[in-house]
Amino acid sequence: MRTQRKLALAFATVWLLEAQSGGVQVTVDSVPDGALYQVDGQIYRNPTAAVWPVGSAHVLAVDPTVQIAGNGIQYLFKDWEYTGGTLPGNPVTVTASPAFPAFHAVFKAQYALTLSFFECSDPAHCASSGTVYVNGTPYTSSQTMYLDAGSSAVITAVPNSGYVFGGFVPAYGQEIQGFMDTVTMSQPQNVHVIFQVARSINIATVPQGLQVLADHSIVTAPTTLQWGWDSTHTVGPVSPQQDISGKVWIFASWSDGGAANHTYQVPETIQADTLTATYVPGASVTFLTSPPGLQLQIDGRSNWPSYFFAWGIGETHQFVAPAQQKDAQGRLWEFSSWSNGGAAAQTITVPEGADTNGMRFTATYHPMAQLTVNSSQAGLAVTVNGVSCATPCTVEKPVGTQVDVNAPASVPIADGSRADFLGWPGMTGDWVSTLGNDPVTISANYHTMNRLTAASDPAGDATWSFQPASADGFYDAQTSVAVRATAKAGYRFRAWSGDLSGSSPGGTVAMSSPRSVVALLDRVPYIAPAGVANAAGGANPQAGVAPGSIISIFGASLAAATATGPAGPLAQTLGGVTVRMGDALLPLYFVSPMQINAQLPPDAAPGAQTLTVSGTGQPDVIASFTVAQDAPGIFSQTINGQAFALALHADGSLVTPDAPASQGELITVYGTGFGATNPPRPFGLAVPASPPMVLVDPVTVQVGSDTITPENAFAAPGSVGMDAVQFRLDGNAPTGMNAQLTIAVNGQSSNSVLLACQ
Repeated sequence: MRTQRKLALAFATVWLLEAQSGGVQVTVDSVPDGALYQVDGQIYRNPTAAVWPVGSAHVLAVDPTVQIAGNGIQYLFKDWEYTGGTLPGNPVTVTASPAFPAFHAVFKAQYALTLSFFECSDPAHCASSGTVYVNGTPYTSSQTMYLDAGSSAVITAVPNSGYVFGGFVPAYGQEIQGFMDTVTMSQPQNVHVIFQVARSINIATVPQGLQVLADHSIVTAPTTLQWGWDSTHTVGPVSPQQDISGKVWIFASWSDGGAANHTYQVPETIQADTLTATYVPGASVTFLTSPPGLQLQIDGRSNWPSYFFAWGIGETHQFVAPAQQKDAQGRLWEFSSWSNGGAAAQTITVPEGADTNGMRFTATYHPMAQLTVNSSQAGLAVTVNGVSCATPCTVEKPVGTQVDVNAPASVPIADGSRADFLGWPGMTGDWVSTLGNDPVTISANYHTMNRLTAASDPAGDATWSFQPASADGFYDAQTSVAVRATAKAGYRFRAWSGDLSGSSPGGTVAMSSPRSVVALLDRVPYIAPAGVANAAGGANPQAGVAPGSIISIFGASLAAATATGPAGPLAQTLGGVTVRMGDALLPLYFVSPMQINAQLPPDAAPGAQTLTVSGTGQPDVIASFTVAQDAPGIFSQTINGQAFALALHADGSLVTPDAPASQGELITVYGTGFGATNPPRPFGLAVPASPPMVLVDPVTVQVGSDTITPENAFAAPGSVGMDAVQFRLDGNAPTGMNAQLTIAVNGQSSNSVLLACQ
């Protein structure tokens, strides 16, 4: 009443203040839209607006207060509201005022909850199948009720006698847990409750008083269960189990022939049914291993929590001892025997009386040694006691076995790379040891070796030094190698190509991969020390070379190619090469990269002299030498690897071992450097046939131990720079042998060659 008086006072105050202001716009509606309401006795369903005179009174009403919207939805009137407050009562009288421009008939939504389980036109005279409780209120037949939107209803199903609860039909917004269904009223809901006609099922055991599982719950026989028609249930044994006297029993069979654990569907009949589980006495069966802790396979399974079993009399079981296995420490064991003397895999039938004494089986194992060989090179083939094995390699041997493991010294990796054996941990060579109980793992350690290839261009014209040195050109991949190229005579280092660069002949190469270096060389003329010598060869180089003789200049890169000049007159330029002694150009026989043959001037002064070799596009090269008055050299021919004198018979044929010189026969031997002639020999021109150009200095011939004075010694006609000595073998000369022959001119001896004597 106090609230009504305050509200009336507020309306009166507003009316007094605005009585002279005319009408006010007022809207009236329902929440939610569509519900019925009345304004001054007029019924409306949708919002309405009107101009009320200020201070005029109007009646707002809702009738009926419960309004059906259809589709399982109804609205329940709550109250009249305006902005900022609630009006008391229904109907309610309001006074028009600008302070209250709107009024709302507020309803709350309710959704239908329909229970479907038992239809009965007269519940007082129908035998219901059960009672369904909705938030604690019982219902014995199908019902429909309305609950506030968003609320929850807890449905509980209780079957009547002769029936069993069969469950709820799952639906959206329903959380089912056994006989309880929690329904969320977010929409109209249908709850279907299933009650089934019950049948008595008698559970029995042989012997009586044992336990079985019915729908996963333990029941003790005999007992009777109420199961609904057509419902499906699970039954199973509790096996093994002990009776009240402690005797062990093992499940054997069900009376309906089903498996130990199987489903049972209740037929539609009111007669009771009986399910009987038959048990047989159980025997305690124990399996052991020696040593303890090893695994066994029992009835096809090896992950048993223990190897203690209770098996029924007459049952058949299989057990297997694995041939080999490891214990928890990784040690290897091999099967030896079962305690009953049977094979590793056995099948047994539990005999009568075993329930009294039990059964015990022990599997005995003996230790095995295990060696694992690893390698830094995958798939490396090692040999273990001569047998090849690819790593990782596992070898199993009896404890106490001595093993010899050999790893290859080198393994190819790729072109230019290989892996070299470093050894075993703490051991080089073969790994030799006697195996014990504990597993052993070893690893063959290898390191990568890469090849360093060095070459010169032109090929073969450089010598090399490597630091560190390598016998085969391979280096550890972690090594850096200092490389130096030294150009051979006739060449000069220019630059590197390949894995080195620059113009210095030395460099360092990191051998992290195969490497190749090439020294690029330029040709330069070169004359060897004492490179100016008698062309006949073999003469004493200290004696020098004689004026007018044929000389050989030895060196490298002296000419671009071999070129031979005319026999006479000799050319002064061959292949772009000239040889100068002072102001004189020497006549040339031939030129080549390694050797030049030329004639010294016949008037060359004895003593130290120099000559200069010049080639097109090449720098000059100078050689020092000695000119001696006489420096004889005998030309030779090689027969069977031996040097024989270039000697002719009187008929002009060669003296050879097959055509030896005979006593009294005039023999002609050819050489050069035999000294001055009278008249002087020509320079670069062939010696004329006449007059004879006789050697000035005295000549002697030594054949073996026989000293012979020649009949003639002269410059050989038709030749340039060549000398000839003619003599006869006397009675003191050797016979039937190849004798040593030398020629001395003015006491200067020639080279020694062979002369075949008859």
